[in-house]
Amino acid sequence: MIDLFPRKPAVTTEQLQQVKDWLYEVLQINRHTIISMSQLQCTDPNCPPLQTAIAIMSIPHRVIRIHKAISDITYADVVQAIAIKPKD
Repeated sequence: MIDLFPRKPAVTTEQLQQVKDWLYEVLQINRHTIISMSQLQCTDPNCPPLQTAIAIMSIPHRVIRIHKAISDITYADVVQAIAIKPKD
């Protein structure tokens, strides 16, 4: 049977904060800048089943996607995602 609603991996407060700390460090932004993260199911056949969308509420506003669950994101993933230029 196909699971149409797979469970998203649980994320701890510590895991969320670790990824945010890496983002503040790599982007060199003020720690008062709001960062929002959401785990989303990816329906594109070319991507893993789960991705993390990260919205950085700076000026200009920025959205980053990492094709992993929040709990699986590493410092290297953050650096790589920041290095990718957004599409115009």
